[in-house]
Amino acid sequence: MPLFVIMVFGQFYKYSNYLNWGGFNWDSLFIFIKYFGAATVLIILSIYGAVGLKVLLTNIERRAKTNGNLVKIDDIENKNSESISYLFTYIIPFVFQDLSSVINVFSVTMLLVVTFLIYSNSSMLLINPTISMRYSLYMIEYTDSDEGKKKKGMIISRNKFLEEDDQVKIKKIGHRLFFAVDIGGNDAS
Repeated sequence: MPLFVIMVFGQFYKYSNYLNWGGFNWDSLFIFIKYFGAATVLIILSIYGAVGLKVLLTNIERRAKTNGNLVKIDDIENKNSESISYLFTYIIPFVFQDLSSVINVFSVTMLLVVTFLIYSNSSMLLINPTISMRYSLYMIEYTDSDEGKKKKGMIISRNKFLEEDDQVKIKKIGHRLFFAVDIGGNDAS
């Protein structure tokens, strides 16, 4: 979403002289689609994505609170810095793209699809600057209270200060990916 906002702002700023109301006709529609069509699609996708992310995280948090597995954190490593590499790797190259060219729109779309496939197949979906604005990302080793086994996984949590020996309820959202709710009462979100 931050990438889309930056690209839309740049597109509207660069071609702001075409934003004059001249009535509704085929020529004005063609000009709007040529200069602002991709930006309009990105605005719609951003709104849809923001609402979808909010609904998804709210539902996962509710499920983690009600029927998540209780675990004790044995070892924890904060992974919030991974979002910085995401920013520089993917967002910076797109900032200067002109979305009025079909070739540029196609190349940006293809690169975003490839990036999505890499992230989803490598369990890196949680490494995202939009999520890290409100949630923290951790790699943990934990002991499952039901089985007593030590396991490893990556969690997202609203608590920005989780530590060893904290107890959390986790809900699986992917392979070794979990949403965690702190039950210790020290939620410092």
